[in-house]
Amino acid sequence: MADFVADTGSNVAPPRTRFVCAGLLIVVLGALAAKAIITQFTHPAEDFGYFYHAAEAMRRGEDIYSATGGHYVYPPLFAFLFQPLSLMSERNAALVWTLLSVTIVFATALLTSTEIAARCSRATARRDSSFASIIAAISVLLIINKLDASLVYGQTDSLIVLGFACAWRWMDRRPQLAGTSIAFAASIKYLSLIFLPYFLVKKNFRAVASSVVAFVLLMVLPVVQVGPRRFADLIFASLRGLARMGGLLPNTEPVKVLKITSPRSVSITSAVFRLIRAHHLPDFVAALIVLLIFVAFVATVILLCRRHALQIFTKGETNKRNRDPVTVLELAVIVVAALAFSPQTTTRHMVLLLLVYAVAVAVFLLQKDLVPKLLLAGSVALMTIGLSFPPLQSQLWSNISGPSWCALLLVLTIVWTGAPVFAEQNH
Repeated sequence: MADFVADTGSNVAPPRTRFVCAGLLIVVLGALAAKAIITQFTHPAEDFGYFYHAAEAMRRGEDIYSATGGHYVYPPLFAFLFQPLSLMSERNAALVWTLLSVTIVFATALLTSTEIAARCSRATARRDSSFASIIAAISVLLIINKLDASLVYGQTDSLIVLGFACAWRWMDRRPQLAGTSIAFAASIKYLSLIFLPYFLVKKNFRAVASSVVAFVLLMVLPVVQVGPRRFADLIFASLRGLARMGGLLPNTEPVKVLKITSPRSVSITSAVFRLIRAHHLPDFVAALIVLLIFVAFVATVILLCRRHALQIFTKGETNKRNRDPVTVLELAVIVVAALAFSPQTTTRHMVLLLLVYAVAVAVFLLQKDLVPKLLLAGSVALMTIGLSFPPLQSQLWSNISGPSWCALLLVLTIVWTGAPVFAEQNH
């Protein structure tokens, strides 16, 4: 970091900073992978076991949901794609999956930070090329706790983070690839579909069309193996699991998706539904409150940007050399909105904050004024504490969805401190 700050007036890139950041990234992720592998050898991860046994069941022509006691809660596609790993022993498959997940996180961190640096190129023209390396290293360190949990449990969150990053990176220049990225991520976890209204607002209709087409094709892909009738049964079981989440179907459903009011969910949506149902009020009241909070959140983001004559969530530049820098702020807003307003968000889903932290680090480095820097650093610290330290152990903190409120505060601070920086780039 010192090399970066010292060289702000030079076009010469100090290679030492880049090598140090890249080395730090490799060491940290390598250590996390080693810990996950050691843990899995002593205490096999339950979550990974569900993926493994679902894939094994599909390969043998059995019911993927019954084979896991209903704990496999994903659409059939993931079990279909996971089948090659089911040819190994569960322990070896867990090892391969851990190494693959770490590689995906490493690639995502570099891809995101490089794209942020490219979109901020007008503000960083006189800065050294270690800008992207610093963003990648610090953002991974900030989310290290959740990365650790995701790897230890063998979760799929690395794929979702990669899908978000690729969709954002390609949406202007390669909209078909952007749509396919989101379709793949949504075929695993539906919260990725938040990119569809985002593409519509940006008037990126090619990305929308490719998202829909690719999503349908990916979802029906397992039919080539299981046949139409069995595939229909699997899809209906998956959809009934979603209905169970909303409380529309009883707990006897074969897919055990957590309810929207589950105490494990830290989304604002879950907090509101818990409160409303505790007072025996109808669900539409909860839905209305969530909508009002969401509208207030988006309106605040827009107003903060307009104070600096910065247009956000509009169709921007598509020039390959001068990519629209405002989308850097949009990325942070979209990710936080997906987490905070999802019907169900557990703390492990907060791995997606890797992308938000990357934006926060970039804004911090670009912002010249001390007060905004301090406020941004404070909001990052609050997010880290609220997500990974003692407040999370409090039942009250979970009930009010503390981590999601911290995320909203973080992204609003990012927008407030970043808007003047990006407004300056646009003029």
